[in-house]
Parts: sequence; C-alpha cells; structure tokens
Amino acid sequence: MADTPTANSQNRKSFWDKPFGRMTLYILVLVVVAAAGAALFGNGEEGWEGFIFLAGLALAGLVVLYAIAAGETAGRTLRNTVARNAMPAPAELGYAAMDVFPDPVVITDRRGGVRWGNEAYRALAKAAGSFGQSFGLPTIDRLWSGAGGGDGAVYRLARSAAKGETGCELLPPLPLSDGETRQYRLEAKRQDDELILWRLAPVSGEDSATSVSLADWSQHAPVGLFSLRANGEIAMGNSTLRAWLGLAEGEAFPALDKILAGDAARTVLRSRGGEGLARIDTRLRARDGIESPITIVIEWAAGEKPVGRGVIYGLSATGAPPGVAQAMTPASSAGRTLDDMFASAPFGVVRLDGADPESAIIEDVNPALVQLTEGKAVPGVKFCDIFQWEDGRTAQDTFAFAMTGSSEPAEACLAAEKPVYVHLAFAPSRGGKRVAYIIDVTSWKDLERQFSQANKMQAVGQLAGGVAHDFNNLLTAVRLNTDELLNRHPVGDPDYGELQSINQTVARAAGLVKKLLAFSRKQTFRTETLDVGDMLSEVSVLLRQIVEETVKLDIVHGRNMPLIKADKGQLETAIINLAANARDAMRDQGGGELIIRTKSVKDEDVTRAGAPSVRDGDWVAIEVEDQGHGMDEATLSKIFEPFFTTKEAGKGTGLGLATVYGIVKQSGGFLFADSEVGKGTTFTIYLPGYQPTEEETVELAEAEVAKTAEPAPADLSGKGRILLVEDEDAVRNIAAKTLAKRGYDVVEACDGEEAFEILEDTPEGFDLLISDVVMPGLDGPGLLEKARDMLTETRIVFISGYAAEQFSKTLSEEQDISFLPKPFTLTQLAEKVKEELTAAAAAQD
Repeated sequence: MADTPTANSQNRKSFWDKPFGRMTLYILVLVVVAAAGAALFGNGEEGWEGFIFLAGLALAGLVVLYAIAAGETAGRTLRNTVARNAMPAPAELGYAAMDVFPDPVVITDRRGGVRWGNEAYRALAKAAGSFGQSFGLPTIDRLWSGAGGGDGAVYRLARSAAKGETGCELLPPLPLSDGETRQYRLEAKRQDDELILWRLAPVSGEDSATSVSLADWSQHAPVGLFSLRANGEIAMGNSTLRAWLGLAEGEAFPALDKILAGDAARTVLRSRGGEGLARIDTRLRARDGIESPITIVIEWAAGEKPVGRGVIYGLSATGAPPGVAQAMTPASSAGRTLDDMFASAPFGVVRLDGADPESAIIEDVNPALVQLTEGKAVPGVKFCDIFQWEDGRTAQDTFAFAMTGSSEPAEACLAAEKPVYVHLAFAPSRGGKRVAYIIDVTSWKDLERQFSQANKMQAVGQLAGGVAHDFNNLLTAVRLNTDELLNRHPVGDPDYGELQSINQTVARAAGLVKKLLAFSRKQTFRTETLDVGDMLSEVSVLLRQIVEETVKLDIVHGRNMPLIKADKGQLETAIINLAANARDAMRDQGGGELIIRTKSVKDEDVTRAGAPSVRDGDWVAIEVEDQGHGMDEATLSKIFEPFFTTKEAGKGTGLGLATVYGIVKQSGGFLFADSEVGKGTTFTIYLPGYQPTEEETVELAEAEVAKTAEPAPADLSGKGRILLVEDEDAVRNIAAKTLAKRGYDVVEACDGEEAFEILEDTPEGFDLLISDVVMPGLDGPGLLEKARDMLTETRIVFISGYAAEQFSKTLSEEQDISFLPKPFTLTQLAEKVKEELTAAAAAQD
C-alpha cells in the first residue's frame, strides 16, 4: 500500500535527530553551563554586574532550549493529527461506492479520529462552518459543537459500535452558515477492530421519505461487494452479487473458483502478499452459467487470519457485468444503454458500432442475447463471432439476405454449446450504426423436425397400408399355387427344392409386410383377455430356441398381476423381437443374462416413467433386461424409427423395434427404453390392466379346458356349402379349386355386391362365408352388416393382409367371427374351413 500520511509522520526525523539539531543542542548546553559556572565561581572585575550578565545568559539559553523542545512536541502532535485525519484516495476499495452515497458518511477510528468522509459529509462540514478549523475533516461532535455537541449521542454510539452493536440516535438540529437548519439521525456500525462507519440520515422533509439505511444501500449498490477468506471462501456478499450469481437470500456463496473463469481465483488469492490494492480483469460465471467480463479490486487486511475486501464491477454504465447491466440501469441513465423496452425483451437486441454487420463490433446488448449466447455476446466482441455457420451458410450471404427486408426470415445459428437456431433481422442504419434483432427459434425448429419425421412415418404407414392388401393378395396367390405344385412334386422330386425356396421367399416377404403394418398400427388386432404370466410361460419355449446357449434366460413372474386385453399373437411377437435384439446385443461380448420380469404397477408409476395421459387404475409392466453393450443417447433417440439399425448391411431390416412400438401403442400401452453404454439395456412395456366380465371369465375357463382337448383330425375333407368372396381372381380361383377337391360345394363372388345378390338368390343359405375384408365397392364388414339377417346360421371367416381400424374393432367385439391373415397356405385354409364347419355341426347337435 502506498505511504499514507501516518506512515510518513512515523518515518520523518525529529529536529534533534538531524546533525544541525544535535550541534545546536551541544552549543546551547555548553553556553548555559559555561555561563552558569562563570557566574558562580568567577572573580571578575565586574562584580555583581558580571554575575547578573552571565546568569542572564544561562537563563536565555534555557529558554531557547525549552522553546525548541516545545516546538518539536507540537510539531509531532500536529503531524499525528494530520495523519489521523488524512483521507485515503476515493479510488480505494469501498470508498468509490460510498463517495456517491447521498447521505453524509464518515469513517473514524476508535479514538474518534476521522479517517475518511464522503462528498456529502465534506459538503455538510463546509456548510456548518467547521471545515478548516482543523488540519482535516472535523469529527461529528465538532460539527454539532454549536448544538450541544450532539448531547452525548456520538459517545454512546461509539461505545455500542465498539461492542459490535449497531445503534441509531436522533441528533439536535444543526444550524448551517446560510441560516438553514437541518436535523439528522446518526447511525454507527463497527467495520473492523479499528474503524467505525457513521451515517447521518436526514429525518425531515423529502429526504426522510426517501432515506434508506447505509446497510440497505450497500446491499443494493450498483457493484458487487464481498469479503474473502484466505482459503478462497466468500464470507459475505451484498444482494447485488447474490442477484448476479442467482443465489437466494440466505443461500451460501460458492467458493471463489466456482464463480470466476480460468485461474482468476488463484490470481486473486496470490494478491494477498502484495501491497495496496490489487486489480484483476477476469470473467464472472453469473446466473444460468453466463460468463461476463468483470474487474475485481481487492484489498487485504493484515492479521493472523487475513481477510480481503473486494468490489466487482463490469463494463456498463451501471457497473454491472453485461447481461445484468440493463436490468440494473436506473431510469435516469436512459440513453446510456438499450431502451428499457428492449432490455426486458424476450428476444435478443444488439446495437452495433457500424452499418456493416460483418465487420461491426457489439456496442450494447440486452440480457436475452447474453443468455442465448452463454455470455459470448458482450460489448467489444465482433458481431460475426457470436454465430457458427453450417449447412453451407456464410456470414456475408446471411447478413445480406437479412438486410433485404424479405418476408422470409434469415436463419442463423448462435455459437453455443448446444446449437441455438435464430431468425435474424436488421433495422435500417441510422447515424452509421445498426440494430439487430435475434429471435430464438430452436424450439420451433425442433418441432419442425418432429413434424417432418411424423409426416415421414405417416407416409410409411399409409404406404404400407395401401400396398399391403394387393401385395398380400399376390403373395397368397404365389403361395397357394406353390402348395398345389408341391402336391404334384413331393419330396424326392427334382423340382421340390425350388418350390420350397419360393415358399420361403414368400414367407420372408409376408413377414416384412407384417412388420410394416405393425409399425403403422394397421395390422388386424383381435384382442382377448390374457394373463401375462401364462402368455410368457407359453412363449418361453420359443424364446429359449431364439436365444443362444451363451445367453441365460430368466423369467421372473410378479405377484397379483392384473389381466390385460391384447392380441396374444401380436404381444408374443413384441416379446420375441425384444429378446432377439437382446441376444444380438450380447453376442459380441460372449453372452450374458436376459431377464424378462413382470410386475404390477400403479398409474402414478407409469406417469413417472414419462407416459402422457395415463389411464387410472392398475397396469402391467413387462421388463426385458439384457447385459449387452448398451446404447448412447444419439442411438437411443432413433431406435423406434423404421429401417434404423446398427447392424451391418443385410443383417437387419431395422423394423424390429418399430414393430414392437406399433404393437404396444395399438394395445393402448407405452414403451420405454433405458440404456447405458457398457451396462446393457432395459425395455419396459406398460399395458393397462383389465377387469373381465362374468361371461369373459366363463370363456377363459372354457379355453383352459379346450387346451387339454384332443387335437383336430388330420383329415381335412368335408361337406358343406361355402360362399367365397375375393376380388383377386388368382387367389379366388386357387382357393375355390382346393376346397372343391376336399368335397366342399363352393360358390364364388368377385366382390361384396355380387355376394349379396347370391345370398338373396339362395334361400337355403350357406354353411360358411369366406370373405376378403378390403374390396372395391361393398367390402367384407359392409357385406356382413347388410346381409346379417341372411347369415344367422352361417359361420363367417374373414381373410385379409390389412384391415381398417373399424374392422379390427368389429373383429374384437364379435368373437364368433374368425380371421385368417394373408398370405396363408392351402393347408391353413383347409384347417380353418374344417374347424368352422365342425363347430357349426356341434352347435346344431
């Protein structure tokens, strides 16, 4: 710290310490001694006259010595008084802030000596006529010397402050030199072991209504004030600093290295060994992670536990860092920063120092843009540097397009940790400067991408549904004709292998179409009441065949599981797909454990998992957990998209999880995936519980009994009248030909209208109606509704590769209707016909 007057007075030598002073002292002492000796013992001729002369000379020497000693003592006292009352430079820590405080403020030591006073106190001392009566600022009791010395208030408050208490007393009215009289309330607060802070608050007129305490003012000063321990802990800080850091009242301040960027905290702590004030330029990590350039000025107090007192200010007119400056700018400072309207705007506003944005420097910026750029957009930064250019865009083209005033927005991307997409617009240039408006459209862009993805998925679903019917008709025709050829070319025939290859290809194609339909949720669902535990037990045999020997399969059944309403075959398909994916994930690391776990959960648990609009009641959770390599977030976000796969080309269609997702959603449930690289993946299916009616309970019991019944005979021939309705000629012809060979009387119809006419013309009716679902004109469900009175004794079988949603609902509600999905084999067709006619005969008996 620079030499203060106190230090100079201590270092200044006294008169006696100087060589001339010592020589003068010696001469005077010698004269006094010589004169006194001559006067007493001399026998000069002068007699008494000589004695008187020599005694007078000795006395004069003594007087001179006393005068010099008294002058030296007075000078030392004077120098100490000046040193005590000397005012530190107002730039010192804390004084700069208090110097502009509207109320008089003075700092004294515990002995009452004035150490510093602000501008208001100096003006009051001058108005009271006390300035200049001493070598420094007058004390408070001296100011009130004409008013009773303050009636002892200064003494009482000084004693309270010495005890660490904050006191306040009303002083008598103070007469001023201009005839005015003022009255103040005196407050005292101890600052440390040596200093006391005094504040004179006016208590009358307009000043009393607007007066605030010094503590309140320091808390809300336009700069950050704090005290720092030697270990880097912030002991105290004002409300302004709390607001910058986003801390609640009473919340502890973080360590210095948590709020300063880089090695700035270490630099601040190292300044403890220096002298005077230390200034460090750095960046402050303020609220929401925004970094802003700041300046720290700190002074360290000596002692066993050194404490630093610091002030933080920024580059704005208010002293606050950019990003919070505008919010703290008083109304009187309008014009020094952006207008209040733009300072609180929810979009970015920036003023440039030039008309060309490509080379312009940011002159001013509002808080919204500072936050969008994570603290990068601050005054002094080149405007072009706050963007990152991608997709072939350049700064020159983007800025030029934004300044054309086109109705189409100019798109850009801010340089942040996560891309922030914005629309950019410029106001016309004024005075060689330009203002830019930056609107965050990141959420809008995300929504646009999601909408585009949803449209693509919908297009895939529509495409699958549109072609499934015709494609499955073609596959059915190929398969039925191939089966017919296989009857002529049995095992051992040279053509048997090629015919089987055709059938396998048809099966693969049918499986692919089935997956597309499942993803688009257009496959035909026939829901039934299921017990998840029984379903898993039945499918476990197939699961053990799917997983490899290196994979251990463990099925854990939950207790008190509610029943569900779902399509058993589709749900089994979903479980098998998840198991196959788990097997592939563990294959690369030599195997692992596959756990399929069921449990009963509440609707609150499903909501916590992230499901929207969850139905009240009990739910069933099916977890499929593997110990595979896991997935990162990027992969996890795409796993349910069709055709997305991490497998090599030719080893996966990418439709497995898309199929599972479609099946679960069509069952009214939810599907979630939780994965971590190196730790495996867990898929969780949530399905709503179902409470069956009494009739359904009876049907479930009958179904359990039917499981133990003897299998159907292998003889697929029979008798009965069958109406076959199919718009695809190839399918209808081969199906009718096959059934006729097995002894059935088959009548063909190419569409629903022709079938209705046949029913009207055939009063004896038919034993069985086999109808396609999707046909031009009158479709299968429409035929059933229109001719229901003529089909009361007729068994019905619908065949289709794709069924509309309303048919799936009809199929689930009317359990007497059977369904045979395309493509099917001749054997499957014959078995279904035999089964239905046998059931009809049993019902008649």
